[in-house]
Amino acid sequence: MAEDDALRLWSFVLFGILARLTKRKWKGYFAEQVRQSWLTLLLHLQDPNPRVSVECRATFHLCVPFLGLKRLQTAVNEHLDGTAELKPEELQVDICRHLAKENAELLENLYKSTIMYFFSRWEEIRAVAAKLAGIILEHTDRQRMKWLNLDHLLMSLQFLKKDPSPSVQLVATEVLNDICPGRVLGE
Repeated sequence: MAEDDALRLWSFVLFGILARLTKRKWKGYFAEQVRQSWLTLLLHLQDPNPRVSVECRATFHLCVPFLGLKRLQTAVNEHLDGTAELKPEELQVDICRHLAKENAELLENLYKSTIMYFFSRWEEIRAVAAKLAGIILEHTDRQRMKWLNLDHLLMSLQFLKKDPSPSVQLVATEVLNDICPGRVLGE
């Protein structure tokens, strides 16, 4: 996603319009587009630009039904309906918890996509992605996560600990400490 605030804003506006106007004939196609894009929406709920974050919230809300997970949709609605301040991390926790129970394949895809954002040029996205990876691990049964390459994740987080951004370094350190409490990890 672009670092240009206006471009991000209008991207979310357009995606929201598509979600509202998608006809029955195109629902399957658009559902696939949502599955490919929903991580971007989830990450940008914490966009540093408040206008982009608000538009992303509205678009995310419109797109969740396309995932076809009723219980997940109910949980998301609790976070996105109403006027309460959105707490993206709580929303991420609920999403991961529901996916662990309802759709391990979607959780796996979410995880794999999240790891790719570790190498974004945008520091805010790297930090949010690292935090989300930690949330995914925290709320899933590692025995059932045969797709998880823990060594790769640890190596990627070690890389982020040396990131030029102090905020990314801090998040990577926190996630590593949560994953491996009390264990000294090699530099």
